[in-house]
Amino acid sequence: MRALFVVTVAMICVLPVACGGGGGEADSPAVADTAAYTDSTAELLEQGMEQDEVRNLLGEPRTRVTMEGGQERWTYYSYDPQGQIVARTMIIFGDDATVAEVFHGQR
Repeated sequence: MRALFVVTVAMICVLPVACGGGGGEADSPAVADTAAYTDSTAELLEQGMEQDEVRNLLGEPRTRVTMEGGQERWTYYSYDPQGQIVARTMIIFGDDATVAEVFHGQR
């Protein structure tokens, strides 16, 4: 019976950490989200950049949508230290898969 109690207590203590819980810094969307960026990085975007250049600069987008006409829209978010979205950048790629338009807005 005592062994069962020890195993149960050990599982209760270890399980949240093993399952990604624990409330650490990695739980913050700003840390966990590869599509998080800084405003100064987003300002480096230019028309004509290829998708690989954007990906190297900002990482993988949070969302990727194929729009009517075959153009792609990628969306990135910027977070404050509390994990709240403070800005969003949408990038429209033209038919040649290069940046056609960039929309950046603060929340």
